[in-house]
Amino acid sequence: MARLKIKLLAFKGAPDAVFENTDKQIQKLIASENYVLVDDNPDVLFFLSGGSEMPATEVVTPDRFYMLIGSTHNNSYASATEVKAWMNARGIPSLLLDEEESDTRTVLENFLKVRSALENLKEKRAGLIGNVSDWLISSAIDDTVLKEKTGIQLIQIPWEKLKHFSEFEPSETFLNAFDGHNNPDLEDTARVYTMLNETIATNTLDAITVECFPMVKKDGVTACLPLAKFNNDGFPAGCEGDITAITGMMLGKELTGLVPWIANTNKISNEVCVFSHCTIAPCLIDNMEIKTHFETGMGTAVEGDFKNDIITIFRFDHALSKAFVATTKIIGRPKSPTACRTQIEVQLSEREVNLLQENPLGNHHLILPGDWSELIRMACRVMGVQVP
Repeated sequence: MARLKIKLLAFKGAPDAVFENTDKQIQKLIASENYVLVDDNPDVLFFLSGGSEMPATEVVTPDRFYMLIGSTHNNSYASATEVKAWMNARGIPSLLLDEEESDTRTVLENFLKVRSALENLKEKRAGLIGNVSDWLISSAIDDTVLKEKTGIQLIQIPWEKLKHFSEFEPSETFLNAFDGHNNPDLEDTARVYTMLNETIATNTLDAITVECFPMVKKDGVTACLPLAKFNNDGFPAGCEGDITAITGMMLGKELTGLVPWIANTNKISNEVCVFSHCTIAPCLIDNMEIKTHFETGMGTAVEGDFKNDIITIFRFDHALSKAFVATTKIIGRPKSPTACRTQIEVQLSEREVNLLQENPLGNHHLILPGDWSELIRMACRVMGVQVP
Protein backbone atom coordinates (compact mmCIF):
# COMPACT_ATOMS: atom_id res chain seq x y z
CA MET A 1 0.00 0.00 0.00
CA ALA A 2 1.20 3.51 -0.80
CA ARG A 3 2.12 5.89 2.00
CA LEU A 4 0.62 9.33 2.45
CA LYS A 5 3.10 12.12 1.91
CA ILE A 6 2.68 14.72 4.67
CA LYS A 7 4.06 18.27 4.65
CA LEU A 8 4.38 20.02 8.03
CA LEU A 9 3.54 23.72 7.87
CA ALA A 10 4.31 26.53 10.30
CA PHE A 11 5.06 30.25 10.08
CA LYS A 12 8.29 31.15 8.33
CA GLY A 13 11.25 31.04 10.69
CA ALA A 14 9.35 28.92 13.24
CA PRO A 15 11.69 27.53 15.92
CA ASP A 16 12.35 23.81 16.19
CA ALA A 17 10.07 23.65 19.22
CA VAL A 18 7.03 24.12 16.95
CA PHE A 19 7.90 20.86 15.16
CA GLU A 20 8.57 18.79 18.29
CA ASN A 21 6.28 15.84 18.99
CA THR A 22 4.58 16.14 15.59
CA ASP A 23 5.02 12.40 15.00
CA LYS A 24 2.91 11.72 18.08
CA GLN A 25 0.24 14.08 16.75
CA ILE A 26 0.17 12.43 13.36
CA GLN A 27 0.24 8.88 14.72
CA LYS A 28 -3.01 9.53 16.57
CA LEU A 29 -4.50 9.78 13.09
CA ILE A 30 -2.47 7.39 10.97
CA ALA A 31 -0.04 4.54 11.65
CA SER A 32 3.65 5.35 11.28
CA GLU A 33 4.14 2.87 8.43
CA ASN A 34 1.42 4.57 6.41
CA TYR A 35 2.97 8.03 6.05
CA VAL A 36 6.21 9.82 5.29
CA LEU A 37 7.17 13.45 5.92
CA VAL A 38 8.12 15.34 2.77
CA ASP A 39 9.12 18.82 1.66
CA ASP A 40 7.57 18.65 -1.83
CA ASN A 41 4.63 16.99 -3.64
CA PRO A 42 2.56 16.27 -0.51
CA ASP A 43 -0.83 14.58 -0.27
CA VAL A 44 -1.56 16.08 3.16
CA LEU A 45 -0.91 19.60 4.46
CA PHE A 46 -0.53 19.39 8.25
CA PHE A 47 -0.84 22.86 9.80
CA LEU A 48 1.03 23.43 13.05
CA SER A 49 0.51 27.18 13.48
CA GLY A 50 -0.93 30.36 12.10
CA GLY A 51 1.12 32.25 9.56
CA SER A 52 1.65 29.08 7.50
CA GLU A 53 -0.52 30.16 4.58
CA MET A 54 2.21 31.28 2.19
CA PRO A 55 4.41 28.21 2.80
CA ALA A 56 1.37 26.07 1.95
CA THR A 57 0.79 27.81 -1.38
CA GLU A 58 4.41 27.14 -2.36
CA VAL A 59 3.92 23.33 -2.38
CA VAL A 60 0.46 23.13 -3.96
CA THR A 61 -0.18 22.41 -7.64
CA PRO A 62 -3.54 22.50 -9.44
CA ASP A 63 -3.46 18.93 -10.75
CA ARG A 64 -3.95 16.95 -7.54
CA PHE A 65 -6.21 16.54 -4.50
CA TYR A 66 -5.11 17.60 -1.00
CA MET A 67 -6.08 16.89 2.59
CA LEU A 68 -5.73 19.89 4.91
CA ILE A 69 -5.49 19.23 8.66
CA GLY A 70 -5.67 21.88 11.37
CA SER A 71 -6.51 22.06 15.07
CA THR A 72 -7.52 24.56 17.75
CA HIS A 73 -3.87 24.98 18.78
CA ASN A 74 -1.69 27.88 17.66
CA ASN A 75 -4.21 29.14 15.09
CA SER A 76 -3.44 26.20 12.83
CA TYR A 77 -7.10 25.64 11.84
CA ALA A 78 -7.42 29.34 11.04
CA SER A 79 -4.44 29.03 8.71
CA ALA A 80 -5.87 25.89 7.09
CA THR A 81 -9.18 27.67 6.51
CA GLU A 82 -7.46 30.53 4.68
CA VAL A 83 -5.58 28.06 2.48
CA LYS A 84 -8.77 26.10 1.79
CA ALA A 85 -10.45 29.32 0.57
CA TRP A 86 -7.39 30.12 -1.60
CA MET A 87 -7.47 26.63 -3.12
CA ASN A 88 -11.22 26.77 -3.75
CA ALA A 89 -10.83 30.06 -5.63
CA ARG A 90 -8.31 28.37 -7.94
CA GLY A 91 -10.26 25.16 -8.46
CA ILE A 92 -7.76 23.03 -6.53
CA PRO A 93 -9.71 20.15 -4.92
CA SER A 94 -9.20 19.63 -1.21
CA LEU A 95 -10.85 18.56 2.04
CA LEU A 96 -10.35 20.40 5.34
CA LEU A 97 -10.21 18.19 8.46
CA ASP A 98 -10.10 18.94 12.17
CA GLU A 99 -7.27 17.04 13.86
CA GLU A 100 -9.33 16.59 17.01
CA GLU A 101 -12.54 15.24 15.45
CA SER A 102 -13.20 11.52 15.92
CA ASP A 103 -13.91 10.77 12.25
CA THR A 104 -10.67 12.31 10.95
CA ARG A 105 -8.80 9.04 11.36
CA THR A 106 -11.40 7.16 9.30
CA VAL A 107 -11.31 9.80 6.57
CA LEU A 108 -7.52 9.53 6.36
CA GLU A 109 -7.69 5.73 6.26
CA ASN A 110 -10.11 5.95 3.33
CA PHE A 111 -7.89 8.52 1.64
CA LEU A 112 -4.92 6.17 1.94
CA LYS A 113 -6.95 3.29 0.44
CA VAL A 114 -8.03 5.53 -2.43
CA ARG A 115 -4.49 6.76 -3.12
CA SER A 116 -3.27 3.16 -3.14
CA ALA A 117 -6.13 2.01 -5.40
CA LEU A 118 -5.55 4.80 -7.91
CA GLU A 119 -1.82 4.14 -7.88
CA ASN A 120 -2.50 0.44 -8.55
CA LEU A 121 -4.72 1.29 -11.54
CA LYS A 122 -1.95 3.18 -13.31
CA GLU A 123 -0.69 1.25 -16.34
CA LYS A 124 -3.26 -1.53 -15.92
CA ARG A 125 -4.51 -2.92 -19.22
CA ALA A 126 -8.21 -3.43 -19.88
CA GLY A 127 -9.05 -5.54 -22.91
CA LEU A 128 -12.09 -4.70 -25.05
CA ILE A 129 -12.89 -7.86 -27.02
CA GLY A 130 -14.93 -6.80 -30.01
CA ASN A 131 -16.64 -3.41 -29.76
CA VAL A 132 -18.88 -1.58 -27.36
CA SER A 133 -22.35 -3.04 -27.98
CA ASP A 134 -24.55 -0.92 -30.25
CA TRP A 135 -27.13 -0.23 -27.55
CA LEU A 136 -24.63 1.14 -25.03
CA ILE A 137 -24.82 4.63 -26.50
CA SER A 138 -23.78 6.29 -23.22
CA SER A 139 -21.12 3.91 -21.92
CA ALA A 140 -18.07 4.27 -24.18
CA ILE A 141 -15.26 6.14 -22.43
CA ASP A 142 -12.76 7.70 -24.81
CA ASP A 143 -9.48 5.86 -24.33
CA THR A 144 -7.60 9.17 -23.85
CA VAL A 145 -9.98 10.21 -21.06
CA LEU A 146 -9.66 6.76 -19.49
CA LYS A 147 -5.88 7.01 -19.48
CA GLU A 148 -5.83 10.58 -18.15
CA LYS A 149 -8.35 10.00 -15.36
CA THR A 150 -7.33 6.52 -14.19
CA GLY A 151 -4.07 5.51 -15.86
CA ILE A 152 -5.85 2.48 -17.40
CA GLN A 153 -4.80 1.60 -20.94
CA LEU A 154 -7.55 0.27 -23.20
CA ILE A 155 -6.50 -2.58 -25.49
CA GLN A 156 -9.00 -3.27 -28.29
CA ILE A 157 -8.99 -6.82 -29.63
CA PRO A 158 -11.28 -7.43 -32.65
CA TRP A 159 -13.10 -10.74 -32.77
CA GLU A 160 -11.53 -11.51 -36.15
CA LYS A 161 -8.08 -11.44 -34.53
CA LEU A 162 -9.02 -14.35 -32.26
CA LYS A 163 -9.20 -18.02 -33.14
CA HIS A 164 -12.67 -19.54 -33.02
CA PHE A 165 -13.49 -20.94 -29.58
CA SER A 166 -13.98 -24.42 -31.08
CA GLU A 167 -10.22 -24.58 -31.74
CA PHE A 168 -9.48 -24.54 -27.99
CA GLU A 169 -9.54 -27.38 -25.48
CA PRO A 170 -12.25 -27.22 -22.77
CA SER A 171 -10.79 -25.89 -19.51
CA GLU A 172 -10.74 -28.54 -16.79
CA THR A 173 -10.45 -25.79 -14.18
CA PHE A 174 -13.64 -24.23 -15.50
CA LEU A 175 -15.52 -27.54 -15.70
CA ASN A 176 -14.51 -28.48 -12.16
CA ALA A 177 -15.72 -25.11 -10.85
CA PHE A 178 -19.25 -25.80 -12.10
CA ASP A 179 -19.35 -29.54 -11.65
CA GLY A 180 -22.64 -30.80 -10.25
CA HIS A 181 -24.73 -27.71 -11.05
CA ASN A 182 -27.67 -29.05 -13.02
CA ASN A 183 -25.19 -31.01 -15.15
CA PRO A 184 -25.64 -28.98 -18.35
CA ASP A 185 -23.29 -29.60 -21.25
CA LEU A 186 -20.57 -27.04 -20.56
CA GLU A 187 -17.97 -28.21 -23.09
CA ASP A 188 -18.41 -25.32 -25.53
CA THR A 189 -18.60 -22.82 -22.68
CA ALA A 190 -15.39 -24.29 -21.28
CA ARG A 191 -13.75 -23.72 -24.67
CA VAL A 192 -14.84 -20.06 -24.54
CA TYR A 193 -13.23 -19.81 -21.11
CA THR A 194 -9.97 -21.22 -22.49
CA MET A 195 -10.07 -18.78 -25.40
CA LEU A 196 -10.62 -15.80 -23.10
CA ASN A 197 -8.02 -17.00 -20.62
CA GLU A 198 -5.39 -17.34 -23.34
CA THR A 199 -6.34 -13.92 -24.75
CA ILE A 200 -5.82 -12.43 -21.29
CA ALA A 201 -2.39 -14.05 -20.98
CA THR A 202 -1.27 -13.22 -24.53
CA ASN A 203 -2.20 -9.54 -24.17
CA THR A 204 -1.12 -9.19 -20.52
CA LEU A 205 -4.55 -7.94 -19.51
CA ASP A 206 -5.72 -6.94 -16.04
CA ALA A 207 -9.43 -6.93 -16.93
CA ILE A 208 -11.69 -7.64 -19.90
CA THR A 209 -15.04 -6.57 -21.26
CA VAL A 210 -16.53 -8.72 -24.00
CA GLU A 211 -18.95 -7.85 -26.78
CA CYS A 212 -20.78 -11.11 -26.25
CA PHE A 213 -23.71 -11.06 -28.65
CA PRO A 214 -21.85 -11.70 -31.95
CA MET A 215 -20.70 -15.05 -30.56
CA VAL A 216 -24.16 -15.88 -29.21
CA LYS A 217 -25.85 -15.12 -32.52
CA LYS A 218 -23.28 -16.95 -34.61
CA ASP A 219 -22.62 -20.03 -32.48
CA GLY A 220 -25.31 -20.18 -29.79
CA VAL A 221 -22.73 -20.07 -27.00
CA THR A 222 -22.35 -17.37 -24.35
CA ALA A 223 -19.55 -15.83 -22.32
CA CYS A 224 -21.71 -15.35 -19.21
CA LEU A 225 -20.36 -18.28 -17.22
CA PRO A 226 -16.69 -17.68 -18.09
CA LEU A 227 -17.06 -14.01 -17.08
CA ALA A 228 -18.70 -15.10 -13.82
CA LYS A 229 -15.76 -17.42 -13.17
CA PHE A 230 -13.21 -14.65 -13.81
CA ASN A 231 -15.08 -12.31 -11.46
CA ASN A 232 -15.28 -15.05 -8.86
CA ASP A 233 -11.49 -15.40 -9.07
CA GLY A 234 -10.98 -11.67 -8.53
CA PHE A 235 -10.35 -10.79 -12.17
CA PRO A 236 -12.71 -8.00 -13.38
CA ALA A 237 -14.68 -9.23 -16.39
CA GLY A 238 -17.57 -7.28 -17.88
CA CYS A 239 -19.94 -7.89 -20.74
CA GLU A 240 -21.37 -6.08 -23.76
CA GLY A 241 -18.09 -4.21 -24.23
CA ASP A 242 -19.13 -1.73 -21.53
CA ILE A 243 -16.02 0.36 -20.88
CA THR A 244 -17.69 2.51 -18.21
CA ALA A 245 -18.68 -0.60 -16.28
CA ILE A 246 -15.29 -2.32 -16.47
CA THR A 247 -13.61 0.89 -15.29
CA GLY A 248 -15.84 0.90 -12.21
CA MET A 249 -15.28 -2.82 -11.70
CA MET A 250 -11.51 -2.34 -11.78
CA LEU A 251 -11.66 0.55 -9.31
CA GLY A 252 -14.09 -1.36 -7.10
CA LYS A 253 -11.70 -4.32 -6.99
CA GLU A 254 -8.75 -2.11 -6.01
CA LEU A 255 -10.75 -0.30 -3.32
CA THR A 256 -12.53 -3.24 -1.71
CA GLY A 257 -10.86 -6.45 -2.89
CA LEU A 258 -14.21 -7.50 -4.42
CA VAL A 259 -15.25 -7.44 -8.07
CA PRO A 260 -18.67 -5.75 -8.35
CA TRP A 261 -21.63 -7.35 -10.06
CA ILE A 262 -22.64 -5.56 -13.27
CA ALA A 263 -26.43 -5.28 -13.44
CA ASN A 264 -29.23 -3.86 -15.58
CA THR A 265 -31.78 -1.40 -14.22
CA ASN A 266 -35.08 -3.21 -14.83
CA LYS A 267 -37.38 -0.97 -12.80
CA ILE A 268 -36.88 2.29 -10.91
CA SER A 269 -39.71 3.58 -8.72
CA ASN A 270 -40.29 4.85 -5.20
CA GLU A 271 -41.79 1.48 -4.28
CA VAL A 272 -39.15 -0.85 -5.70
CA CYS A 273 -36.03 -0.81 -7.86
CA VAL A 274 -35.03 -4.00 -9.71
CA PHE A 275 -31.54 -4.93 -10.91
CA SER A 276 -30.54 -8.09 -12.78
CA HIS A 277 -27.85 -9.72 -14.91
CA CYS A 278 -26.41 -13.07 -15.97
CA THR A 279 -22.70 -12.83 -14.99
CA ILE A 280 -22.63 -12.59 -11.19
CA ALA A 281 -19.68 -14.20 -9.39
CA PRO A 282 -20.80 -17.43 -7.68
CA CYS A 283 -19.18 -16.30 -4.41
CA LEU A 284 -21.80 -13.53 -4.15
CA ILE A 285 -24.83 -15.84 -4.28
CA ASP A 286 -26.53 -18.81 -2.67
CA ASN A 287 -28.60 -21.48 -4.43
CA MET A 288 -26.72 -21.16 -7.70
CA GLU A 289 -28.22 -22.68 -10.82
CA ILE A 290 -26.99 -22.63 -14.40
CA LYS A 291 -29.66 -21.40 -16.77
CA THR A 292 -29.70 -20.22 -20.37
CA HIS A 293 -28.82 -16.66 -21.28
CA PHE A 294 -31.95 -14.53 -20.83
CA GLU A 295 -32.19 -12.49 -24.05
CA THR A 296 -31.39 -15.37 -26.41
CA GLY A 297 -32.39 -18.49 -24.50
CA MET A 298 -29.04 -19.94 -25.54
CA GLY A 299 -25.80 -20.90 -23.84
CA THR A 300 -25.40 -20.68 -20.10
CA ALA A 301 -25.81 -18.03 -17.40
CA VAL A 302 -25.79 -17.75 -13.61
CA GLU A 303 -28.90 -17.58 -11.44
CA GLY A 304 -28.82 -17.31 -7.66
CA ASP A 305 -29.85 -15.45 -4.52
CA PHE A 306 -27.61 -12.52 -3.60
CA LYS A 307 -26.11 -13.37 -0.19
CA ASN A 308 -25.82 -9.99 1.50
CA ASP A 309 -28.73 -7.81 2.51
CA ILE A 310 -26.81 -4.50 2.59
CA ILE A 311 -25.33 -3.46 -0.77
CA THR A 312 -23.62 -0.50 -2.40
CA ILE A 313 -24.70 0.57 -5.91
CA PHE A 314 -22.53 2.85 -8.04
CA ARG A 315 -21.84 3.92 -11.61
CA PHE A 316 -19.70 6.44 -13.49
CA ASP A 317 -20.75 8.44 -16.53
CA HIS A 318 -18.97 8.05 -19.87
CA ALA A 319 -16.75 11.10 -19.24
CA LEU A 320 -15.69 10.00 -15.73
CA SER A 321 -16.99 13.34 -14.48
CA LYS A 322 -20.09 12.18 -12.55
CA ALA A 323 -21.07 9.19 -10.44
CA PHE A 324 -24.10 7.71 -8.73
CA VAL A 325 -23.48 6.15 -5.31
CA ALA A 326 -26.06 4.64 -2.94
CA THR A 327 -26.21 2.14 -0.11
CA THR A 328 -29.41 0.22 0.52
CA LYS A 329 -30.95 -3.06 1.66
CA ILE A 330 -32.20 -5.88 -0.55
CA ILE A 331 -35.93 -6.41 0.01
CA GLY A 332 -36.51 -9.17 -2.54
CA ARG A 333 -34.79 -11.79 -4.68
CA PRO A 334 -37.28 -12.51 -7.46
CA LYS A 335 -37.10 -15.08 -10.24
CA SER A 336 -38.93 -13.23 -12.99
CA PRO A 337 -38.84 -14.93 -16.41
CA THR A 338 -38.76 -11.49 -18.06
CA ALA A 339 -35.35 -10.34 -16.77
CA CYS A 340 -31.76 -11.56 -16.62
CA ARG A 341 -31.16 -14.56 -14.41
CA THR A 342 -29.91 -13.21 -11.05
CA GLN A 343 -32.25 -10.50 -9.72
CA ILE A 344 -32.61 -8.25 -6.68
CA GLU A 345 -35.21 -5.78 -5.47
CA VAL A 346 -34.22 -2.76 -3.37
CA GLN A 347 -35.82 0.41 -2.10
CA LEU A 348 -33.94 3.67 -2.70
CA SER A 349 -34.58 7.12 -1.28
CA GLU A 350 -36.79 9.55 -3.16
CA ARG A 351 -33.69 11.59 -4.07
CA GLU A 352 -31.87 8.51 -5.40
CA VAL A 353 -34.90 7.38 -7.39
CA ASN A 354 -35.18 10.86 -8.88
CA LEU A 355 -31.52 10.79 -9.90
CA LEU A 356 -31.94 7.43 -11.65
CA GLN A 357 -35.17 8.52 -13.35
CA GLU A 358 -34.28 12.10 -14.35
CA ASN A 359 -30.49 12.07 -14.63
CA PRO A 360 -29.35 8.49 -15.18
CA LEU A 361 -25.72 8.00 -16.14
CA GLY A 362 -26.56 4.89 -18.17
CA ASN A 363 -28.02 1.42 -17.75
CA HIS A 364 -25.44 -0.86 -16.16
CA HIS A 365 -24.85 -0.26 -12.45
CA LEU A 366 -22.29 -1.97 -10.24
CA ILE A 367 -23.27 -3.70 -7.02
CA LEU A 368 -21.02 -4.64 -4.09
CA PRO A 369 -21.97 -6.54 -0.93
CA GLY A 370 -21.70 -4.26 2.13
CA ASP A 371 -21.53 -0.51 2.68
CA TRP A 372 -18.65 0.96 0.69
CA SER A 373 -20.30 4.30 -0.05
CA GLU A 374 -17.92 6.54 1.92
CA LEU A 375 -14.85 4.91 0.36
CA ILE A 376 -16.27 5.20 -3.17
CA ARG A 377 -17.31 8.81 -2.54
CA MET A 378 -13.79 9.56 -1.37
CA ALA A 379 -12.40 7.98 -4.55
CA CYS A 380 -14.72 10.14 -6.64
CA ARG A 381 -13.65 13.24 -4.77
CA VAL A 382 -9.96 12.54 -5.32
CA MET A 383 -10.60 11.79 -9.01
CA GLY A 384 -12.60 14.98 -9.50
CA VAL A 385 -15.82 13.04 -10.13
CA GLN A 386 -19.00 14.78 -9.00
CA VAL A 387 -21.41 12.79 -6.81
CA PRO A 388 -24.82 14.48 -6.36
